[in-house]
Amino acid sequence: MPVRQRRSIRITGDEILFLIGESGELGILKAGEKKQIFIGTPDKEEIVAFLEPEDIIAVSAFENSKKAEKGIRSMLYLLREMNFPITVLPENHPTSRRLPMVVAAGNYINLSCNIVPGTHPEQDILCACDDLSDTQITASKGGVEVEGTVKKFKVEKF
Repeated sequence: MPVRQRRSIRITGDEILFLIGESGELGILKAGEKKQIFIGTPDKEEIVAFLEPEDIIAVSAFENSKKAEKGIRSMLYLLREMNFPITVLPENHPTSRRLPMVVAAGNYINLSCNIVPGTHPEQDILCACDDLSDTQITASKGGVEVEGTVKKFKVEKF
């Protein structure tokens, strides 16, 4: 039986944290500065997420590979550096099952495998692979707090 742990992991503004599962992985980056991320909803509304420098931007990929890590890095670059907006799909949209990655941003993110990818405008929940599900990530000064059964992680230059 896996044991839940809570650990602090230090990351700087030019580093990326990968939480690695058997069937997927998550990339986490600090926002680095005050910024806004715009979120388009199925109701034709636009939500604005206001991020502080220590807040996090996370990308969840549904495979574990070098290709997935390149995709995560690219999406994080688009979100943080290019101010790329997030688009939320309506419930039961057929494209949800085709999404290779999904994103969230804020000071706290809960990972879950029990939601439909790409259909949640709330930025405190993110679809993830089974073995990363029920992991909580909280932004902290100079890093993140990770609580869950994460067995493998690495920190690399962004």
